[in-house]
Amino acid sequence: MFTSLPRLGARVIALLLLLLATLPATAQNSDVPIPEMDIQGPLVFLTKESPPFSFVGANGAWSGITIDAVTNIASDLGYEVEWREDTLPGMLSQVEAGTVDGAAAAITITPAREAELDFTFPFYTTGLGIAIDPDAGSGWLQVVRNMFTWQFAVAIATLSTVLLIAGAAMWFFERGHNEEFPRDPVQGLGDGFWWAAVTMTTVGYGDKAPRTLGGRIVGLIWMFTAMLIVASFTAAIAASLTVGSLGNPIQGVTDLKNYRIGVVENSTGADEMVGRGIRISRYDGPREALDALVAGEVSAFVYDRPLMQWIVTQEYESDIRILEDEIGRQDYGIALPTDSELREPMNRALLSYLRTDAWSRVLDSYVPGR
Repeated sequence: MFTSLPRLGARVIALLLLLLATLPATAQNSDVPIPEMDIQGPLVFLTKESPPFSFVGANGAWSGITIDAVTNIASDLGYEVEWREDTLPGMLSQVEAGTVDGAAAAITITPAREAELDFTFPFYTTGLGIAIDPDAGSGWLQVVRNMFTWQFAVAIATLSTVLLIAGAAMWFFERGHNEEFPRDPVQGLGDGFWWAAVTMTTVGYGDKAPRTLGGRIVGLIWMFTAMLIVASFTAAIAASLTVGSLGNPIQGVTDLKNYRIGVVENSTGADEMVGRGIRISRYDGPREALDALVAGEVSAFVYDRPLMQWIVTQEYESDIRILEDEIGRQDYGIALPTDSELREPMNRALLSYLRTDAWSRVLDSYVPGR
């Protein structure tokens, strides 16, 4: 028994040594290996003013969520980045032609763009935002507009049908017994309709009164039914008045179909609105669209939410409100030429970078309260 103890101790020591020997290998495997590239630096990337993703800071250098991400990724790969400004169409066309290493701003990944370019994994995901003028739509004009809708017309038609049915029932029992309800169908039904209307409003009951038992039963049933109808209409009108007094009637995505919406030319917001069959007005940039919204030329503005939030906070905070509703999903990525040698290394470096505290600090600094 005692002779087996040294053997057991030797086995334990050997096992510990084996575990220690594997630790360096484990540490090395924690970082995903990045393949070597035959690319001469610096990397040339195109960008444009799209705060908070990309913009020229007070020091004259490019800053923003995307700029910081690309700069850090390139640094991990051993490269510096040379930034050049261009328009969105110019950026995409040059990347497609392969004359630059890539483009990075607030570029959303779409099927159409993916067919012409390559993209990294998304580094930021959000949706389209809806901006409104909170004071637009107040006053009696909007109240009238809220009331006289297609739904209101259907309600009036339904009420008229109910009045006609009640009047016809009264005329059926009273004709031949009450001179106030003539036998002639046209005149008799007209008098019955009138009786039902004035009875419902409680302002004219008595000018025509039923005399038969059947007519009185119809009258009694109708009086109680009319009370419920009047209460329902009163509630509907009060709701219309309340909505009008609260301000802008656009409170969500479903309200957009009834109004003209501002969009930026060639943006995903424009594509989304066209796809939904919504009337739009196109503008060259978000500021032009927001100015049009303030001026009342459009009823709302649909655009990438973080970009819209940045501009509104900086320049339109007292005039514009962004609704909580978001439309669709927007994935932002880094555009690269098709089959770019950078794609795989950048994806690996990007995935590692997105898990760091540094990335969280970048988001907090540019998108507070995200």
